[in-house]
Amino acid sequence: MKVIRNGRMTSSHYKWGVLALVVFLWIVLGGPFYIVDPEEEGVVLTFGRYTATTPPGFHFKWPWPVQKVFKPSVNIVQRIEIGFRTLSNNPPSYISFTNDKDMLAEAQMLTGDENIIDCAITVQFRISNATDYLFNVRDPEGTLRDIAEASTRLVVGDNAIDAVLTTGKLEIQNRIMDMIQDISDEYGMGVNIIAVQLMDVQPPLPVSAAFKDVATAREDMQAYINEAESYRNQQIPNALADSVVMVNTALGYSAGRVNSAIGEAFRFTAIAEEYRKSPGVTATRLHLETLTTLFSGVSITVVDESAGALTHYNLAGGGQ
Repeated sequence: MKVIRNGRMTSSHYKWGVLALVVFLWIVLGGPFYIVDPEEEGVVLTFGRYTATTPPGFHFKWPWPVQKVFKPSVNIVQRIEIGFRTLSNNPPSYISFTNDKDMLAEAQMLTGDENIIDCAITVQFRISNATDYLFNVRDPEGTLRDIAEASTRLVVGDNAIDAVLTTGKLEIQNRIMDMIQDISDEYGMGVNIIAVQLMDVQPPLPVSAAFKDVATAREDMQAYINEAESYRNQQIPNALADSVVMVNTALGYSAGRVNSAIGEAFRFTAIAEEYRKSPGVTATRLHLETLTTLFSGVSITVVDESAGALTHYNLAGGGQ
């Protein structure tokens, strides 16, 4: 409403109207302030050119079209899903290659031994450089998804289906993660790949039962191998202990025999020396010692000349 005094609008009312219009347009076009949340980083463009990066907090800006602010989440781990999509976390709800043909087309891959396999994977990443992430590629999340899918197909194509399904998962995940990081760095996307995980890996549904039988047989084989390894690990220490005992016993017996032989050799040398000095005495002493040794365990009965034949017969044990 115009206020006219003497046919003219006063200048003060005009100024207030212009100020109100400016404030109204400022608020409508974005307002003079913006807030950066703790997990975000503010990227300020002035007339379409990057001019500043602001930390979390309350900040001033000029309204559009002078300045515009992007607030990417740089302090949280984000993820990309391939072969499935999470629709809701509470309650958990998702679509996957088992119930959606678009996800199936995304998940189907060819292995190195020319088998088809369905893979659902997640790629976890964090924005390491907000300006690179926002401005170096047109669609950073879509580009990262394409890189992840291409890298997965390439690595899976270098491995046999058995490796993808069983023992090679960890190596495959690490190779995919390294490849995604290398390509992202070449594009200057400003992301740090934290982890790649094969969430679900299955053979195609028509041959799934046969692959499950093969997997079960492989698990049984591994169980038998583990059982045999356990038995071997039990027997080897026992055998080693027995061998040590036998070796020590043999060494003890050998030492005893050697020492005994050495002692006998010294004894023979001493007797020979004595015999050389006094042959008669030494020979008599040896004869008596030999008899003593022979008769030490024998019972001796002495009879005189008057004993008759019957007595000798009884002594020999022939009588009743």
